[in-house]
Amino acid sequence: MPVTSATRAMREIQQRPVRMGRQPLCLLLATLFSTWQVAETQAVFTLNSVKLTVLPGNNVESGTNVTLRCVASVSHSTYFPLTYKYTFYKGKQVVYAKNVTMTDEMDYPIKEARVADSEIYKCHLKIQNKEGDSNTETLKVTGLQTPVLMVGRTEVTEGEKVNATCSAPRESGSFIFYFFEKNNTEAERVVTTKNTAQVAITLKPAGKTSLTCQYIIMLTPTNVQSNRSNELQVTVRELPISPSMVIRPNRSIIEGDVLNITCSVNMAPRHPSELTVHLIKGSSVLKFGNNNINYVKAVLAEDSGLYACKSEMGNVQKSFNDTVTVAELFSKPVLRMDPREVFENDRFSLECNSEMVNSQRIHRNDVRYYIYKDGELITPGSFDGRYSNTANTSLNGNYSCKAQAKWIPKSSTAIVFKAKLLVSRPVIRAIGDVILRRPFRIHCYCEKGSLPISYTLMKNKEKVNISTVSQPGDQAIFTAMIHKKEEIWHYTCDAQNKGPPGLESAPLNTHVIEPASRPILAVVPSPEEIVEGTHLALICKIEKGTHPITFTWYRRGKPVFKKVINQSELYASYDVMAVRKDHADIYHCEADNRAKQAVRSKDVTIEVKMAMWKKIAIGISVPAFLVLIALIIFYRRGVLRRGRGETGAELSVKPSSPKSDDSLTVSLAHDTEVYNANKGAAPHFDGTEGRAANGTRDSVASLPASNSNRSSYSSPATV
Repeated sequence: MPVTSATRAMREIQQRPVRMGRQPLCLLLATLFSTWQVAETQAVFTLNSVKLTVLPGNNVESGTNVTLRCVASVSHSTYFPLTYKYTFYKGKQVVYAKNVTMTDEMDYPIKEARVADSEIYKCHLKIQNKEGDSNTETLKVTGLQTPVLMVGRTEVTEGEKVNATCSAPRESGSFIFYFFEKNNTEAERVVTTKNTAQVAITLKPAGKTSLTCQYIIMLTPTNVQSNRSNELQVTVRELPISPSMVIRPNRSIIEGDVLNITCSVNMAPRHPSELTVHLIKGSSVLKFGNNNINYVKAVLAEDSGLYACKSEMGNVQKSFNDTVTVAELFSKPVLRMDPREVFENDRFSLECNSEMVNSQRIHRNDVRYYIYKDGELITPGSFDGRYSNTANTSLNGNYSCKAQAKWIPKSSTAIVFKAKLLVSRPVIRAIGDVILRRPFRIHCYCEKGSLPISYTLMKNKEKVNISTVSQPGDQAIFTAMIHKKEEIWHYTCDAQNKGPPGLESAPLNTHVIEPASRPILAVVPSPEEIVEGTHLALICKIEKGTHPITFTWYRRGKPVFKKVINQSELYASYDVMAVRKDHADIYHCEADNRAKQAVRSKDVTIEVKMAMWKKIAIGISVPAFLVLIALIIFYRRGVLRRGRGETGAELSVKPSSPKSDDSLTVSLAHDTEVYNANKGAAPHFDGTEGRAANGTRDSVASLPASNSNRSSYSSPATV
């Protein structure tokens, strides 16, 4: 065991003789206590591992005592009190937590484990600022308790409720209890966290029935289902409220007969005020009362059907059903129009008639007919069901008729009458631009006329295509193409909605665009006569094309000029008033119009010749310049010879160390005779090599040194 400061202090105390008073003793104890605290704070520990085990095992039967044991492995430098905080988790829920001192093992007991205890468990340990999780362990408990079913009574009257209780007292968790009647019919369902559920069940019909129950415990990820409970027999006594129904004169009758139906309950219950009797047909309650009701009506054909006599007391209902058939006295009338499609000014007729008349009760002549337009009678005093007139727009409307025999009226289905309009003369027009040799669209339409309308595109009186417009918003659109302008007048349109013959439109009349033909680029003057300073015209011309025409001139592929011609001319000119040498290049032009089909000319090469006066000036100046150059050269050579002779007479210069390959450079000072003598003849240098002060090019003379002329430059000499 490591020796701490506290241990050393205790040994020193033991070795000293006991001769101290109370004050030194207190001081010693305070020192020991502070030394112990320092030792504790300086102690080192590490949490190695945390392990969870399930005892006696992970899979157990229901009712087994289970222990979850959490074992910690902790290493430390010396013994000192540490607080261990153990936490047990069931899934993500904390089920147990405890703080202990220096305990490496902690148990969480589960007494008589149930299926609800099945889950994934783990434990968590925290020591000061260090903590760790154990491994996870799955506990699976099998075997649910069989539920027990109990009922309040085993004999009830039809419609009464019986109290049923289903319980599993040894189980826990989240439950769903199910109650079943005979034939596994679910009667009730209860969701609860208690292990007991109680419900009130209404049993019907009369007779003997059985009840059972069952429960489910909700677990993650699946639920666990119990076995069925014990089965209990319950007797249901019938409630004496069965109804009866009497139909007079018969179940099969004819329209106009009087139907009499009696609905009653033969045996009155103990409390007749609680009994209600209904006579029902379909979804309609015809009559109701407490014990006995009577329903009387003169029937029509629509009164045929199923009649129900229903008695009701509390939540118990009983019924008796029977069918009544009512034959028609006469059939529903039908209104017909002839012809079915009527154009303005055409004759039309309406006829109202009932196909069937029951000859046992009435004759056909006993049925009277009435014809209505928009609800108003249009055949007063006439009952044969016939009406005729000449169609026009004022007669448009909804027509119907009514047939009546005895007191029974029947109405027909209404028909909508609308006199059709004949087509007006069709209109033909082009959609968009019409361009020669390109497809374009033609629209044919009539301002008046009932649909459907059949349109036929004609060319030179011959059929090209047909289009039928059947719905509002539809259009008759055709596609055509012409190669000559005059062909546009060959197209017409025929329209009809009643049959041939139809109406023909006027010829198509619209502006026709002719694309520009290929242009020719002409040059004035001719290319071989173009001289600097003269007038140059580049004329772009086409043979055919619809105005406006856009001419564009290009110089080596780049546009330089554009001109639009709106008049009758088929050409345009690009003028250069004073041509220069830099105008020489390759030119072409393009022509375009609304056809959007630009065409270009061939390339033309322009060469600009020099002006005549420049040629004459050059012819005169070149010989003069050559003569001048010759004079300057001759003059300079004479000056140089004379200067060398005078200098040689005055000095005899000999280099101190002559070499055969030395070179000499002639340098003329401003105050020498040579310079002054030729001051007006030679150009003055500005100090730059090769550049004269008057702007001309010149050069500095360099003379090679030889044995014959080494005295022509200045250098130290030996006399």
